[in-house]
Amino acid sequence: MATIGNPENLTLGTSLPPGNPHGVSVHLPKWADTVGWASREQRVLDAMNTGYPRFFMPRIAHQLAARLLELRRKAENGPEDGTQPGKMAMLLDSARHARMCLDALPKWETIGRELGPGEIEGYVVTWNGQITPLQDRGYPEEREESPALGKEDILLVAYPQDLAQPAKAFWQHTGFGISSRRASYWLEHAPFLTGKSTSSATNAFATAATVNTAREAIKNRIAEGYSLPSQDLHVSPSDIFLFPTGMTAITETAHALKSLRPADPSKPYHAVVFGFPYVDTFKTLLHTHPHPFTLTLLPSTPSALTDLAHRLITDPTFHPDALFTEVPGNPLLQTPDLHTLFQLSREHNFVLVVDDTIGTYVSLGLLPECDVVCTSLTKMFSGACDVMGGSVVLNPRGRVYSALRSALSREREETDRAWFGEDVLVMERNSRDFKERMGKASGNAEVVVGMLRASQVVREVFYPLGSETQEGYDRYRVEGGGYGFLLSVKFARAEQAVAFYDALDVAKGPSLGTNFTLCCAYTLLAHYRELAWAAEYGVVEDLVRISVGLEDVEWLRERVGRALAAAQEAGTVGV
Repeated sequence: MATIGNPENLTLGTSLPPGNPHGVSVHLPKWADTVGWASREQRVLDAMNTGYPRFFMPRIAHQLAARLLELRRKAENGPEDGTQPGKMAMLLDSARHARMCLDALPKWETIGRELGPGEIEGYVVTWNGQITPLQDRGYPEEREESPALGKEDILLVAYPQDLAQPAKAFWQHTGFGISSRRASYWLEHAPFLTGKSTSSATNAFATAATVNTAREAIKNRIAEGYSLPSQDLHVSPSDIFLFPTGMTAITETAHALKSLRPADPSKPYHAVVFGFPYVDTFKTLLHTHPHPFTLTLLPSTPSALTDLAHRLITDPTFHPDALFTEVPGNPLLQTPDLHTLFQLSREHNFVLVVDDTIGTYVSLGLLPECDVVCTSLTKMFSGACDVMGGSVVLNPRGRVYSALRSALSREREETDRAWFGEDVLVMERNSRDFKERMGKASGNAEVVVGMLRASQVVREVFYPLGSETQEGYDRYRVEGGGYGFLLSVKFARAEQAVAFYDALDVAKGPSLGTNFTLCCAYTLLAHYRELAWAAEYGVVEDLVRISVGLEDVEWLRERVGRALAAAQEAGTVGV
């Protein structure tokens, strides 16, 4: 189902898309519901059937983790002795990611105590039910060399209850957790969980060849999209690296960047984040790596760019390894001066990493002026809102192309198998008409933007077309490319934002780039506990973000018009 015909009939906590057990968004119909989710109001928590998988661990993954943790406990001599609080657990997709977790959790700032030996444990779980401590080489003594498709090992990380917050943060920032499809597959087919002596999982969803074919089709699709014959830029499928989530793509890129030089305590790894930073981008750089990055956060403004250029020249201690930016940025849709950033990266030897999830290769040709492009395939590339994925594209002309390609190619078999086969198949199927959907959504968004900008209750609409940074966007716009599907709105008064949101009869919840129109109270969802900090970047508390979908344009006009009328009425109350 591409769109949702009557979203006004959906109730709080409904999976988006409705009825899909693997939906990656959840319906929050009223502004108060978003506040309730952000503040962990029990009324809202009880209603949540699902959520964005990195922010809300799928319930079925919780269920599988609890069963495996109990099996592990029983294997280690029965009931707990009562001297320590009970443990919790999460399931990760590879041994390497589990080791990163075991290294990161003890260093989390919020722990506030020294951890004793064995408080955080990692285990390899095989398809036949072996649960073995994760050794240096990561696997139990006896195991299949190449587990069959769907039967790949999963990694159980057990931790004390007072580490629940950092464990959830690690899951969120990295995207290393197993998918709902993998959890379902294990619970439905693994013999030691089903109680059946033989498994019905043989070729249950595909052969390995089918999944590999789908993986190559995705790579070919992306390589074709990033190739720019007019600039003699030809991207090979071997320059494309696929991951289970977009944040995994960013985390793995950051990990690869560190391979470019040895760790040196006297010269820490340093990254600049240019533009309002997506919360998980800067937090994965801070928390989830051995030898974490120190960060410099800069707004996407001409003065900040001038300051950056000046500091690179005058400060002998300032040697960033990389600069991360988004084109355009989320949620204010500003386009940074990528051309100048690229020139600075060449003059001062840092790697320029661009997240183009919102812009996409359908609209923008960014690769010639950066080293790496990271994308969340979960968004418009998939569109269906029912599968996660991410990609890294290397510029074959990039200054560190060979070194990064080599680093990302290491342990590639394990990394490929971390993206569950059925998820790969769904992503390939969903993305076949990506270009056509992107064009339709961009056209619809321009109509919605026009309506909003004509309204007296709207103070500002953030959208590349008509923005102060449109010239920078147009510099990279490809032939036939539009201005995208995403926009944000600042109303004249906070109560008008609330009235508009409550009256807008579309799906409402986290994520973006869905085939159906999806609205959210962005700042409350992403920055509820740091509202003042977000406001310093212009991301105000009552910001409304709309990801415009594929609905008939008159359907959109009617619903946006009714919501604007409600906002107008709210603005006159008490006047």
